[in-house]
Amino acid sequence: DIGRIVGIADKLDNICATFSRGLAPTGSQDPYALRRQALGIINILLDANYHISLYKVIAGALYLLQIAPEQTGKLVPQIAEFMKQRLRNMLIDQGIRYDVVDAVLAEERNDDFADLYARAVALNNFVASEAAPALIQAATRVANLCKKIETETAINPQLFEVEAETALHAAAMDANKEVLAASVKYDYAAVLTQATKLVDPINKFFDDVMVMAEDEKIKNNRLALLSAVKDVTHAVGDLNAIVQ
Repeated sequence: DIGRIVGIADKLDNICATFSRGLAPTGSQDPYALRRQALGIINILLDANYHISLYKVIAGALYLLQIAPEQTGKLVPQIAEFMKQRLRNMLIDQGIRYDVVDAVLAEERNDDFADLYARAVALNNFVASEAAPALIQAATRVANLCKKIETETAINPQLFEVEAETALHAAAMDANKEVLAASVKYDYAAVLTQATKLVDPINKFFDDVMVMAEDEKIKNNRLALLSAVKDVTHAVGDLNAIVQ
C-alpha cells in the first residue's frame, strides 16, 4: 500500500507542477507524458479500490508545491477535469457504453474514481437487462418534471389528494432507506434493484395525478415528491443520458 500511495503522490506531483507552469497537454501534444501518468494514478486507485477525494488530493499537492491560493482555485477543477477525461476514455476502452459513462460522470461533485467505476460497471450491466427500459422511461419522466421546480419544499403527506401519491411516497421512502444502505457498500446493482421497484408506482402516479395542479401548494408538494423519487431513480447516474 505504501508503494501505491507513493506512486500516486509522485505522479500527481508531476501533473500539478506541470499544470501550475501553464504546460498542460494540448491536442496531441503531451511532452511530459501527463496523460500516461494520470492513467497510472487511475489504475492504482481502481486496482486498490481506494476511495479518496480527488479534489482534496489535488489541492493538497498544490499546497505542498506552494502554489498561491487564487491559482489553486483555478487549477483544481482544471486538473480534476483532465483526470476525469482520462477515466472516461479508460472506461469506454474497457467496454463501458459511452452513454453510461456520461450518465455516471454527470455528477460533477463526485470525485471518487473508485466509486465512479463501481457505478459505471453496475449501470452498464443494468442497461443490458430487461428491466432497464421501463426504469429509464419512468425516471426520465420524473426528471423532466423536476426541471419545473422553482423552490424546494418539504413533502407534506397531508396535501396528498390521490391514493397514487400516498403509494409513491411510501415506496420512495422505503426504497431510499435501502439505497442509502447499499450506497455505503458501493453496491450499485442493489441500488438499481431498488429503483426498479418504483416503476409501477411512478406509472400509476402519472396515470392518476395531474402534477401541475392549479393550487400552488398541491403542485409544489407533488413536485417535491417527484424530487424525492428522482433521488432514488437517479442514485447511480443520470438516466436521462442513456440512449435507448
